[in-house]
Amino acid sequence: MQPLEGITVVDATQALVGPFATQTLGDLGAEVLKIEHPTHGDLTRSFTPEYNELSAYFVSLNRNKRSLTLDLTSDQGQDILHELLEKADVFIQNFSPGDAEKFNADYDTVAELNDEIIYCDVSGYGEDSPYSEQKAFDIVLQGRSGIMSVTGTDNQPARVGISVSDIAGAMTSLYAITTALYHRERTGEGEHIQLAMLDSSFQFLLYHVTTLFATGENPQRMGTRHPNLMPYQAFETADGFLVVGVISEGHWEPFCHAIDREEWLDRKEYATFTDRVSNRAELDQALDEIFAQRTTEEWMDRLNAEGVPSTPLNTVEDIVNDPHIEATDMITEMEHPDLGTFQSPGNPVNFEGLETDTSQAPPMLGEHTDEILAELGYSDEEISRFQSDEIV
Repeated sequence: MQPLEGITVVDATQALVGPFATQTLGDLGAEVLKIEHPTHGDLTRSFTPEYNELSAYFVSLNRNKRSLTLDLTSDQGQDILHELLEKADVFIQNFSPGDAEKFNADYDTVAELNDEIIYCDVSGYGEDSPYSEQKAFDIVLQGRSGIMSVTGTDNQPARVGISVSDIAGAMTSLYAITTALYHRERTGEGEHIQLAMLDSSFQFLLYHVTTLFATGENPQRMGTRHPNLMPYQAFETADGFLVVGVISEGHWEPFCHAIDREEWLDRKEYATFTDRVSNRAELDQALDEIFAQRTTEEWMDRLNAEGVPSTPLNTVEDIVNDPHIEATDMITEMEHPDLGTFQSPGNPVNFEGLETDTSQAPPMLGEHTDEILAELGYSDEEISRFQSDEIV
């Protein structure tokens, strides 16, 4: 049994934040109806490269969904959306500012149709923000949230290489939706969730914010280094890169043994994290010289023998082919009847008595439109008229 079996989600989102959340709901058993514009659909459908005639980006975010095209600027399109929402359990949208009202899909309108619905409004800033009318995507939110200020090097801020602000919004909306469903199960009450992606991104700063409060000093960009721990970073080896994380004082002695620097154990300037951070420049230079002398594999053998947390710096190709990913079935395969086999990262949740399913391939634009409209009771003639009127 899948945990969200019987839950219907109407998904009027695009790009990454909403589709990632609804894909996960689909993995957990929810029926996800993806609403797309009849002409162009989800904006990521146009992203390159293509993968079996679909965008690779789109494939990564849209399994376990049925695609229904609707022109939400039309009265008929809005009527069809309302019919879906009357029976739905969850509605999630990330419309541009003002579009929910324009589409008659704002919370007040939807709640009149279905007062038990879980309505999740995902936006860049939320309606109470001074920036509420501004559009926001991942890179904008990485900049505004402060994430980019602590990512990169001294002279160059860097975007985190994954869409971390989008993912933060997706993960936060997921636990908000499932919490609201649990609350509804107990009380019968629906919920209006307003999720500002700037807030969900800001929460990821965690100890950077409390460090500012504690010291009054603005955290700085440090490359792969950590402001409070040392050594805790990537080092260049004779043939690549190695990542080391001395995360407790108990790791310092075995680390010194692994790199043949037992004499450092008696140096007071390296005695604690505080001491090592204070003397970072000197220690960094020494460690750079040491790690350059051996290959990554040689260092891994030494560090693993001493129990020091460490890893080679994997590329995407490396991790895709890593034995851990194979052992945990983290690459899922999906078969589409017309487009063939797709592969993408699977769902990481492993239940003892429940199931997840990642087997339904991402849909072509409007692939299920006729099917869904027929389920709503529309005749073939009505569906043909909707098509000729470009409503679907």
